[in-house]
Amino acid sequence: MRFQSLIVILVVLLASAAMNQALPGGYSPIKDLNDPHVIEIAKFAVTEYDKQKGTDLKFEKVVKGESQVVAGTNYRLTISAIHGSDSKSNSYEAIVYEKPSSEHLKKLISFIPVNA
Repeated sequence: MRFQSLIVILVVLLASAAMNQALPGGYSPIKDLNDPHVIEIAKFAVTEYDKQKGTDLKFEKVVKGESQVVAGTNYRLTISAIHGSDSKSNSYEAIVYEKPSSEHLKKLISFIPVNA
């Protein structure tokens, strides 16, 4: 009986550990949205979008974030930004690919408004 109880506990612990792991290739929530690297990625997304589209967005904060490990990392961020001199914030979903190798490549994949 004692051995069977030990097996059951072991199975429960392994199942619990497996549930806490991200699915390979899937997105995982970013726990610390104020992490300096996450902020850097978000600011890069806003700046790059401004360059590409000739807009005047100003980064405000990261509202939500997820990351996906591929041959580098995809960041899917919901960003709050202010357009020009407007006082009202708007939300945008940005996807940024980063490959932190010797060239430290970052690329804005998409940047779209989010309807609130």
